Amino acid sequence: MGLFARFFGFKTAVAVYTRPEPINAGPAEAIPAVVRATNLISADIARLPVMVHDSEGNPIPDHPVSMMLSRDASRWQSGYEFRRYTTATALTTGNGLAIIRRASDGSVAELQPVPADAMSGEIKEDGVEYSIGNLRLTSDQVLHVGCYPDPLNPVWFRSPIEVARHAFQLAADENGAHAALVRTGSMGKIAISHPGAMSDQTVQAIRDAWMNMHATADGASRPLILREGMKAEKISQETSTSMLESRRFSVQEIARAFGVPPEMLFQQGGGALASQAETARAYTDGAISAWATAWESELTRKLCGPGEHVRFDVTPLLRGNLRDQGMSYSKLVLAGIMSPNDARHALGLPRLEGLDDPEVTMPGGASAATGPTETSETESEDA
Repeated sequence: MGLFARFFGFKTAVAVYTRPEPINAGPAEAIPAVVRATNLISADIARLPVMVHDSEGNPIPDHPVSMMLSRDASRWQSGYEFRRYTTATALTTGNGLAIIRRASDGSVAELQPVPADAMSGEIKEDGVEYSIGNLRLTSDQVLHVGCYPDPLNPVWFRSPIEVARHAFQLAADENGAHAALVRTGSMGKIAISHPGAMSDQTVQAIRDAWMNMHATADGASRPLILREGMKAEKISQETSTSMLESRRFSVQEIARAFGVPPEMLFQQGGGALASQAETARAYTDGAISAWATAWESELTRKLCGPGEHVRFDVTPLLRGNLRDQGMSYSKLVLAGIMSPNDARHALGLPRLEGLDDPEVTMPGGASAATGPTETSETESEDA
């Protein structure tokens, strides 16, 4: 007598196995696209050249603020590390904060970074008041860079992860589902049937055996042995294609929330930009410009003197490849719009003697490089 024949007459002989692993979504900050977007924006803000200008727009060499943001921001961090940390904190929590420590003469001595969850802000009669435990700080004692404004608190900000939390949670759930699928051998839901009947104990024994032998990452390669007319049938299909499509869409949603072109998150075919230059321009306009302006405004307001203002130079992000730069600067130099040394300086090359003055050496002058102006077109029609 076979094993299952002893249980005839007790139970319909079908045992259904489904994935036993609970889906562990994990934090949204751990999604690779979020890690990439956060690191990309914060690192680019940290490496941009910073200069303080006077009221006439002339750069002020060796200004204390620009020196601090380019060299040492404090005893703990360089200027690069400080800008990167503060921007990354603002991207993930909404608020990047630092205590402004001043010398006895009132000048800025250092910028001390503060974890975002250690400080809160509140509007008072005399202005914004920040709190760290029992310590109270006024607005001019705190450097505060934020992401999306909080509608319920004018002095506080929210992160893209919080504002678009449903899209980020979906991406985290997809990561968790994919991990569970891999751990269980990508089998989906299986029904095992027998022509006879099985008791509850036998059904449980078959289920346990299946889970131990086949519902694992290496179980998919193990041979399936069925006896006494038993059959196994897949009743649901979890395809990798549909999951990859869903995850690709989530990457595009994350890119939208951060203002970054999907191509810069290594998402192939995610956007409609045709060239590297267009991608760099979209990235600079959509993400970096807003962050640079936020930094400029806060630094100018709290660290600069009357008539002074801070400027972040985003030119390094717009240079594109060397071929495109060479063609562009060549036309500008030949048209007399730039001097050769101006072009060399933009390319990061040292200046050469006697190349400081622009000269028109292209037929048609400036209009050959920039195109005809509206005035010249009107004069041509009148003629």
